[in-house]
Amino acid sequence: MRRSQKPIVIAARRSPLAKAQAELVGRRLNQLHPRIELRYRWVESTGDKSLSQSLADQGGKGLFTRDVEQLLLAHEADLAVHSLKDLPATDTTGLVLAAVPRRADARDCLITPDGLASIHNLPHGAVVGTASPRRAAQLLQLRPDLKIDLLRGNVQTRLDRVLNPEGEKRYDATLLAFAGLSRLGMTEYTAHPIPFEDMMPSACQGALAIQCRANDHVTLTRCLPLNNPEASTAVHAERQVVAGLGGDCHSPIAVLAEQSKQPPTPAKRNADAHWFRLRVKVLAGDGTACLEIDEQVKTKDLRRLVKQAIKDLKNRGAQKLLKSGFEITPLPAQAKTQPAAQPVQGVSTTPA
Repeated sequence: MRRSQKPIVIAARRSPLAKAQAELVGRRLNQLHPRIELRYRWVESTGDKSLSQSLADQGGKGLFTRDVEQLLLAHEADLAVHSLKDLPATDTTGLVLAAVPRRADARDCLITPDGLASIHNLPHGAVVGTASPRRAAQLLQLRPDLKIDLLRGNVQTRLDRVLNPEGEKRYDATLLAFAGLSRLGMTEYTAHPIPFEDMMPSACQGALAIQCRANDHVTLTRCLPLNNPEASTAVHAERQVVAGLGGDCHSPIAVLAEQSKQPPTPAKRNADAHWFRLRVKVLAGDGTACLEIDEQVKTKDLRRLVKQAIKDLKNRGAQKLLKSGFEITPLPAQAKTQPAAQPVQGVSTTPA
């Protein structure tokens, strides 16, 4: 059968990071299909248009992806490249994940003007800029004295607001994803990755999504070699956790599935088994309560563990935590104080 010579049109957001990620996938496709023309379509997403509001105020799910997805659904592009953490946990009708390439480092990095190496080194009452409820909740869990101020924008914008502020200094720190900084070639800002013990990632952080129409078998076939089985297994588990809890990428949910070493066992039948470790944190938005899961299973049992984790977290009050009502808003320029956080009533904070 003759292979299709149809050009590949790749859609992505217009931001520098989204372009870098799309071009990364494009180069890999070009290596696999050197005779096929590549084209790009850039779009400004709804989430990029208003930086003064929190994402929740603008509608929540899909703010960074739905405009790109529309190009696929309108047959104006063949595939889309997203940061997988931005995709809603359930697939858009008519679209599928064609491939998940090898995952990059899922950690966050601490960015401060003074080059501080740890969240624990921040001064008392430091102002940390972020728009992520997950980051805010974990920061406040670790350091209740910190003040959280809304900070949105692309990577360079957020770096500038912290490192090169105009006028009054406002932010003492921010957090940026290691993967995004690396893909932009900004490795000088990755010197202080935050350990998972202090800051767990969002579902699918560090992973890319290659998305196409479910009935586009040509594009599906072209993209399949880009799929990394370990990354695909991990991110599908993480997406199932978020979907099962009724959350999205703007919820204070941290989850990480990663291949792990086999736990010690004398049984020879386990000698070559692949194992996955699943860690989940569901937090009150103000960091005053947290539910945790940390378990290891064989890969074949990962789906069962995900279902059990969702059930356990719901039984322990996860959905009440997610509705506890903490909103990240800009602090007044002259008043950088916050009322003391009040615990969420009726929720156990004992980790599993």
